[in-house]
Amino acid sequence: MKSLQLFRIAELSQLLKNKSLPLSWGLLFALQASAQEKAFDEAEYRLSPLFGGPMNTIAGMTEWARDINHVYGVTTIVAVLVFLAVSIPLIITLYKFRVKEEDLTNLRPPKQIHGNALLEITWTIIPFILLLFIAVPTWQVIFKQPDEPPPGAMVVKVIGHQWWWEFQYPELGITTANELHLPAETPVFFVISSADVIHSFWIPQFGGKVDALPGTNVDNHLYYVTPALRNSDAVGGEVYQGQCVELCGLSHALMRFEAIVHKQDEFDRWAKTFNTAPVVASEPEKRGEMLFAQCQVCHTISGTASEDLEKQMLSMSPPVAKQGPNLTDFGNRRTLGAGTRKNTEENFIRWVKDPQSIKPGATMTPFDTLSDDELRSIAAYLRFSTAKKF
Repeated sequence: MKSLQLFRIAELSQLLKNKSLPLSWGLLFALQASAQEKAFDEAEYRLSPLFGGPMNTIAGMTEWARDINHVYGVTTIVAVLVFLAVSIPLIITLYKFRVKEEDLTNLRPPKQIHGNALLEITWTIIPFILLLFIAVPTWQVIFKQPDEPPPGAMVVKVIGHQWWWEFQYPELGITTANELHLPAETPVFFVISSADVIHSFWIPQFGGKVDALPGTNVDNHLYYVTPALRNSDAVGGEVYQGQCVELCGLSHALMRFEAIVHKQDEFDRWAKTFNTAPVVASEPEKRGEMLFAQCQVCHTISGTASEDLEKQMLSMSPPVAKQGPNLTDFGNRRTLGAGTRKNTEENFIRWVKDPQSIKPGATMTPFDTLSDDELRSIAAYLRFSTAKKF
């Protein structure tokens, strides 16, 4: 760990010597490299001097993100001008009018200007003008956000839970968790809410932090056009990291997700195959399918009895929603526990036996009464039978 950080710092020093990276950005990069060196089951982030890191907000990938950065830029310029306008005269005054120690006995109070109406009006008008320079571009960006889905926009419902994310595609009949799949260069309208406490939805490179509020009729909205693929030949999509940015409880920092941007035809195949029933082939998978019956009160897999149970629960008065994430595409997910571990058999068994050891405060019931063989069977069922080829 330390040797890798030293290598990164040495690499940064070389970039600064070559003047290929501004000093301020370079220091930010060094701090980012140090703070984010390990995460996601000890997998290293790919950090680069071009700020391609997972939580980068500097180089926005969407027009919405670039608009926000424009407002930040205007605000920074105004703040710097105010700082210079105050600090430079202050420094000059302190130097020019300093009093020597031997002159202290002859010191006289300066001329008092209290009640100078012209000066007070001037001090009021100047901040007002400066605030206008900030307010106008801010209003322009705010009012770009529509209250209703624009024609042709894909609608995605985002629901925050302690501590995972649910994504619903009403037009496609898809419900998934912790992986947000989107087609490239497509307008998307997010309807954002919470099932428990206040969360905040954020994909740094896409721009904007939007609170997910609990209750009815309190949905927040976010709209932007997804970025183009950086690599047009990318298979499986390009991954962007997302995070809850509202302190929402004990495992707030572990409430991550991934936004995966696909080519349009690849996204269409993902949507078409998503709700297909699991293909149970091996004996461990068959055994795992039977054992999964005790999990279906909280979890749903499309095309199975758990889906029928969910429909029955939602038809009740009042409707009862399942508390756990939808596992229909679990076999295709790169991570589990909302991005805290890689989706491996070992991590799955540890998660099911003792969720608290991975995510403190997790509401999932620990299944420590199951044997390792039984847990391996459930892992085989979920990791292989639900894997879709698209």
